[in-house]
Amino acid sequence: MGIAKPKHDPIAAGIAAEDKYASGVKKAVDSKSRAVALGKTDMATWFKYTSEIGSARLVEGVTKREAKVTEFVRTFQPMLVDHLSKVDSLPSVTDKNREDKMLENLRGLRALKGKA
Repeated sequence: MGIAKPKHDPIAAGIAAEDKYASGVKKAVDSKSRAVALGKTDMATWFKYTSEIGSARLVEGVTKREAKVTEFVRTFQPMLVDHLSKVDSLPSVTDKNREDKMLENLRGLRALKGKA
């Protein structure tokens, strides 16, 4: 019932709390609390949880977000094709050419980040 008729718009509330969110993330990064938390676990524990939870969670999450995923692919695909056509047109004869091509690909992908 609460999901169907929330008292406040959760999207607007999230946008309004952007400064608070950024401050919290900066505090976590500065204090290295993520690294501390990751240091408290090990690969055996990670493997135990991932094998018990299983890949179905990922599939279920993607399936439930199919419209969002489809919209992302529809928007991003043309941008990616355009980017790749520019990168593919660069020469790759020498090692220097290949390095330049790799760097151009990296720069282009960074420029595309968040645009879809």
